[in-house]
Amino acid sequence: MSAFSFQNSGFCQVETTPSAKITLSGVQESLLQEAEKNIIRYREHFFGREHQNYLALQSPFGPVSISVVEEDHENNLFVIIRTSQGTEFLVVNAASIHNPWFRKCLSLPLTINAVMRQAKPGFLNSVRLNLCKNPILPNALLETEERQIIRSYKFGVCYLGPGQSNEEQMFSTTWEQTSPAFSGFLKFLGETIRLKSWKGYRAGLDVISDNTGTESVYTSWQNYELMFHVAPMLPHDERDAQNLERKRHIGNDIVVIVFQESDELFELSSISSNRNHIVCLVKPHKEGYRVSLACRTGVPAFHPRLPEPAIINKDATSRDFLLHILINAERASYKVPVFATQISRTRSVLLYDIVERFTN
Repeated sequence: MSAFSFQNSGFCQVETTPSAKITLSGVQESLLQEAEKNIIRYREHFFGREHQNYLALQSPFGPVSISVVEEDHENNLFVIIRTSQGTEFLVVNAASIHNPWFRKCLSLPLTINAVMRQAKPGFLNSVRLNLCKNPILPNALLETEERQIIRSYKFGVCYLGPGQSNEEQMFSTTWEQTSPAFSGFLKFLGETIRLKSWKGYRAGLDVISDNTGTESVYTSWQNYELMFHVAPMLPHDERDAQNLERKRHIGNDIVVIVFQESDELFELSSISSNRNHIVCLVKPHKEGYRVSLACRTGVPAFHPRLPEPAIINKDATSRDFLLHILINAERASYKVPVFATQISRTRSVLLYDIVERFTN
């Protein structure tokens, strides 16, 4: 049974999977970001080995970097293509690439154009790729990928009490109106920290003058820093019917957790921020929690899958499972056009800087 009201909301249910299990199996691998995978591939197959790096400042895809290396045993070429849209890793059989007879007679290597015609037909047909032999470039390419790794995340956390069912009510709730069960859930997520003089990731919260409240909830997990914007901990002014201070933070969170002690369906249509793309509804259930997920239309599927029934305990494994879902749900949202455009723009700037530096 759904915990949400989807009418006119632009959200859809994230389905549960009967075969899914709450487990730590494969957590490290499934948490790897694309940039981290690219670093692993480049280090494993290219870095420290003789290979070629080609650069182009202008192309239909913006600045481009292409790395090519011969694989040792299988007569294959490994190719990494970097554009503003992302990084692509390809394996091409060298024997399948056309090499004119005169180049064979002179023992000349395959040209990058011939390699690309086989690896990705039609890609960069009219683009001039310049070979760069600068020994500093491989390190610069790795640094570019490193700069795209996200190590800190912020999530909204709201409370819905008995009889409540919409955003206006959850943003109006004061700390005194919450319950011991909500406090217990916050302890499950992380530790309550004093904001003033806080030295870790602050997620836009004021750590100097208590302007965004005195405390928040934070955790360090799997080499990531997670800060939770807890609505009842943020300043509340009864004269501000729109609760702008709370919306300023939680309205900019891609993932919002709603802890619900109500039997009402949560009205997803009441969510006013277009940046909120994932709603994770958590309800107390016996000795644990029942979890339901809704995402905006267009957010691709992500792992781990919710089991059926989607009930987690209050142990470390269940906590890891929930945090894993929150992070990967946000990453899945990055592929929605509104966020993908921002990420592509950032990547394009980084690539442009590399190509400009090493082609002049």
